[in-house]
Amino acid sequence: MKKNIINNKTIDSTCEVCGKTIEKDIYGQGKCPYCGWRNCFMNAEHPDNVLHPNLISLNKAKRLYLEKKPLEPDLDDFVEALHAYGEVQFIYNNVCYAVELLDSEINSTQIQLYNTKTKEVFVFKNDNDFKVNARINDKLLKDIWDETTDRYWLQ
Repeated sequence: MKKNIINNKTIDSTCEVCGKTIEKDIYGQGKCPYCGWRNCFMNAEHPDNVLHPNLISLNKAKRLYLEKKPLEPDLDDFVEALHAYGEVQFIYNNVCYAVELLDSEINSTQIQLYNTKTKEVFVFKNDNDFKVNARINDKLLKDIWDETTDRYWLQ
């Protein structure tokens, strides 16, 4: 197996979530092939925050791993990740939806939901408005969240 080598160095290390031995680069980054966690030194320094390159916090990932659940964000995690990345995405019924932060003239942050198939755009006045009122095909996003897939930062 060919190692991914950065500056001629790889480090055998422990995954922050599952504890198995993995390879990390010299910057402490590396995706765990066992649990899927994307290890990064920033996550260990801020274990309760959603930080790059993940959509959930390290502590939540550890809890989900122990519960034998997938390391997937709920809607609250997704919105927290939106604030970390500025734009995120998910798929529902084979349609990709982009979600991004918008800065309005009145100094508050709005959230835009964009349907890549129909090109429809919906704007929400804040996080709570988005979480409570975002709809897809007349269904509340919060009610169908578990049916969404490919939740990630915008690619």
